[in-house]
Amino acid sequence: MATTVLRTRVNQAQLAAAKRVLLELGLTPTAAVNALFAQIASRKALPFVLATPDSEYAAAEYGLAPAEVAAAGRRMRRAEAAARRAGSIREVTGADSLRE
Repeated sequence: MATTVLRTRVNQAQLAAAKRVLLELGLTPTAAVNALFAQIASRKALPFVLATPDSEYAAAEYGLAPAEVAAAGRRMRRAEAAARRAGSIREVTGADSLRE
């Protein structure tokens, strides 16, 4: 598999804290980034929520009423649950789960 170098800037304190957690999980930062990118490609979305369903951001950015934002959040949670039941979403708990 061909690889490429990805350069990015991160907050030093956040990097140190993340490295401690990754060490406990048996992952390197490279493995974690590869897992993140694999999840993004698989889900065609980020594997975590950046804004809460009731956030003002979603209403302002997309012109949605609070009830519409809440309904979209419920639909997303149901779709994720269905994908997990179908086996198309796997949880990464450590390096071994990436090898399965």
